[in-house]
Amino acid sequence: MKLSRRTFLQVTAAMAAASAVPVPPFVRAGVLDRLFGSPQPQKLTPAITSNEEFYVTSYRSPPTVRVEEWELQVGGLVENPLTLNYAELLARPKVSEIVTLECVGNTVAGEFISTAEWEGLSLRTMLEEVKPASDAYDVVFHAADGYADGITLERAMAGDVLIAVKMNGVPLPQGHGFPVRMIVPGVYGMKSVQWLTKIELIAGDYKGYYQKKGWTDDATIRTMSRIDLPLHGDAIHGGAYFVKGLAFAGVRGIQALEVSTDGGQIWNPATLGPPLSPYAWQFWSYDWRIASPGRHTLVVRATDRDGRVQSSLEQEPYPDGATGLQEVTVKVID
Repeated sequence: MKLSRRTFLQVTAAMAAASAVPVPPFVRAGVLDRLFGSPQPQKLTPAITSNEEFYVTSYRSPPTVRVEEWELQVGGLVENPLTLNYAELLARPKVSEIVTLECVGNTVAGEFISTAEWEGLSLRTMLEEVKPASDAYDVVFHAADGYADGITLERAMAGDVLIAVKMNGVPLPQGHGFPVRMIVPGVYGMKSVQWLTKIELIAGDYKGYYQKKGWTDDATIRTMSRIDLPLHGDAIHGGAYFVKGLAFAGVRGIQALEVSTDGGQIWNPATLGPPLSPYAWQFWSYDWRIASPGRHTLVVRATDRDGRVQSSLEQEPYPDGATGLQEVTVKVID
């Protein structure tokens, strides 16, 4: 796994243990197997990432938060400022969403992308309660470790942003923002602030830690696709082979997926699996009828639901996310 331009991130290997949530019935392994052929679980990406395997990034070591002392303040340019302790927050109505998060520093087909089921409070409902002032523009999320980032009030009121308290059915692990974090679908993970302590409405456009270093403020996720099987350098037998992988385009979703087995000269449509949710990655499979032995270079590209084909231009993650197409070279043997 390449970590190009990722010196701005401190990646910790310590992840708190938690149980994975069962995959929803409409994306159970049996459904995927019927679509994509027999499973190869030792290599395939699971639909829902376990808490132990979910990628971890932080701009410094995760803080220790004493839940009995913790509180969430909602204020700034609002008519009715609000302060809630943890018990009061948990007592409020909650919703669940399956959301894929991706790090802005992820490389093409990289592993800093994961999916979980998040449970929490609707940010829109809370903002309606505190009543934003007419001159409020940005909603800023402040963390216990001093980190902060924000989104526009318009984006915050879209209805899909969560103040999350659970991850895959259990309280947030310490390494993933305990006791409370934000989940903002469709944008890179730096906006989903962890270890949340304050939500503040301000009049201007807030520039967070990474924006001040030149990284994207809009943070809209770029369309990506990945080949999980076969792996680069694999030797496979001729005949028929199911090429498998995933694709993601944030809240835009995936409309089509194509695979080339000749280095990008001819493109063939792949089969898309059922979507996990409007905010999550999507699995695909291509039934490759192998015509000849030798070396073959596989390439994958996705088209989002706006009709835009994934960019083939190779670009590093800085400043607004990596672009380019993954290539996997394999050797076909008789």
